[in-house]
Amino acid sequence: MAMASLFCRKRAFTLLEIMIALIILTLGVVAAVGLFSSGMSSGIDAENTTIAMNLAQRKMERIRNTDFDTEIISEAKAVVDGFPLFQREVMVTEPETGLKEITVNVYWSYKEDEVIVPLVTYISKN
Repeated sequence: MAMASLFCRKRAFTLLEIMIALIILTLGVVAAVGLFSSGMSSGIDAENTTIAMNLAQRKMERIRNTDFDTEIISEAKAVVDGFPLFQREVMVTEPETGLKEITVNVYWSYKEDEVIVPLVTYISKN
């Protein structure tokens, strides 16, 4: 019988071993949840950057297809139709006669900061 009780003792877990195992498991779960949260946040930021670039490119294409002398003008920062989280502005300068520098900036908020995606091009009269 002494041999049987010795055998059972070797296979049983102590309370201390169970608590250490639970602590290790809890730390692993907390780390995994933190990584998941960080990954989701990075994914959202990448998606917003892609949307902002597409909004800037769409506006730039419209500008490139307009009349040089009359229709290429600056626009104040305003919410983009259909995209309430994004704002867009257009800045037009004329560094030389017959040449316009057009900058389209798209803004959105990410983690309480304002993020900007700029797109710059030059259009000549000729």
